[in-house]
Amino acid sequence: MDRGWRRSGTLIYLPDASRSCCPHYTIRLPASEFKPSRDQRQALHRWNRHVLGERYIKEAEKNFPKTKEEKKRSKDSFDLEHTLHESERINLKPGIEPDHRFEVTLEPDKFTEEKFELFDNYQRHVHHEQDEDVSASGFRRFLCSSPVSRQTDDDGKKLGSFHQCYRLDGRLIAMAVLDLLPHAVSGVYFIYHSDFEKWSFGKLSALREACLALEQEYQYYYMGYYIHSCKKMRYKGDYKQQYVLDYDSLQWDPLDDEMRHLMENSQYASMSRHRTTQNGGGSLPDEKDDVLHPTPTDAMSSGLSLLQLGMPGVLSLEQLRRRVELDNMKVHLGRGSVHRIQNISTWESGSDLDHSSLRGIFAELAAVLGPDVAKEAIIDFG
Repeated sequence: MDRGWRRSGTLIYLPDASRSCCPHYTIRLPASEFKPSRDQRQALHRWNRHVLGERYIKEAEKNFPKTKEEKKRSKDSFDLEHTLHESERINLKPGIEPDHRFEVTLEPDKFTEEKFELFDNYQRHVHHEQDEDVSASGFRRFLCSSPVSRQTDDDGKKLGSFHQCYRLDGRLIAMAVLDLLPHAVSGVYFIYHSDFEKWSFGKLSALREACLALEQEYQYYYMGYYIHSCKKMRYKGDYKQQYVLDYDSLQWDPLDDEMRHLMENSQYASMSRHRTTQNGGGSLPDEKDDVLHPTPTDAMSSGLSLLQLGMPGVLSLEQLRRRVELDNMKVHLGRGSVHRIQNISTWESGSDLDHSSLRGIFAELAAVLGPDVAKEAIIDFG
């Protein structure tokens, strides 16, 4: 993800930001820096009041009064972790019954009829899909077939793909599909039942996922691609402070007014490229004129290697030869045997730019993976 990749089902993909009509930008939120906005806090408070009910809230205030210090702290600051879990069944005050029972669990990303029924409702009501568009097999492929295996690291941190399930009075009402990675919580998809549309579950889920990253020390929360030209996607910028990946420099820049201005006035926004242009005293060029084969169709039909197309996030031929030892990349050949690719008989018969040859295939793979992953990866053609 730190090179711009995302997952959809079993597909791992990297859009071409320089040739797209609506460039996709990778964004991430440092969990420790997150400060929920007023409307985000209000959405959480509204949901808690709905779950708990007025009677529970009044009795809890009467039977379990806050200390002066607690009152001052709640007045002066917002405790996301406390507020987020306040209405969950496990945190209820003893002896008082709420209006509803609310639970959130982290479960393996396995198919169940209950989950599919929720998915079916969401796709029909939110995305207006028809009968032929929604199927159990499609749901399995899209949200239950992750190549990211589940495991627990040495510190007890969960890794892999999970379903975060929201249940109200035993009913599954919402579900997040999450990839838990060593350094991040990645939100893959989120669905909710149309009966609960008024409760701003998009905000509730983002708050919960950011809080998961904070509580479990995943460091970052990735909300998926930010598409500035799509108004429906701009809400992601409301969870601050977001940072945008510069595909050219692989550095992270704040999603602030300067970055938004650059996105609005550029075909493809790269802050490092923009600053280089400014420092050189020139004006920002028209990127479309500078891009070789400027449309996706032109690029695909050109016959050129990815190393020649100048795609953001992909190493050039010069960078590849300087930073990656192609001969030392590893391949799995069955029966547990791992060999360096240079030992394969056909290795020297092609060139780095010939994507029909074994060498060209590995050159493109290394260029999109980057030098660190290319060095450690074991390629299995099985």
